[in-house]
Amino acid sequence: MIEFANFFEKLGDPQFLQLLLEPLSIYGVLFGLVGFVFAFLFKERKTQLAALMLIIVSALSVIPYTQFRKKADMESAAFAKSEMVLVEEHHTRLLENQWIYFAVAGLASLTLLMGAHKGTPGLLMGGATAIVGVGAVFFSMWLYLKSESINNPELRYSESEVAKADNENIVRPLNRVAGNTGQ
Repeated sequence: MIEFANFFEKLGDPQFLQLLLEPLSIYGVLFGLVGFVFAFLFKERKTQLAALMLIIVSALSVIPYTQFRKKADMESAAFAKSEMVLVEEHHTRLLENQWIYFAVAGLASLTLLMGAHKGTPGLLMGGATAIVGVGAVFFSMWLYLKSESINNPELRYSESEVAKADNENIVRPLNRVAGNTGQ
């Protein structure tokens, strides 16, 4: 019971809340899109409605996520000054690109109101929701990578940059042994 009570205490913690909301913009929109496409193909109106609602809620979850993320990062003393620059850049990136999620939620709302099977406008709206939604899923994955690269420096560099650095570290000591400083 104590663990359960601790869980309810954590529900007020911004860091815990942002961890709960972070994957929603990826997986919620992704599963909503998959559900919407299948429901569209099989002409299941109720499933389309549920899938569109999932897309809307998941896309709009970026609003509280951004607020909780900023609070959690500002309360955390674990960041060095150089990392705080990355944190601020990430917050700016999140705020400047929220329009993508609003576009997905708006298109899904219009599709919900119009009906995806109600003529050409509904079909176009459904297609636009799917296309923009897929873009938002990939964008969310990229944002997640940028977010995780703050805590994991290995994620900040591409494999080719890491391999190049490794090769330089291997070659330089060998050159020093041979009398060449490599400089």
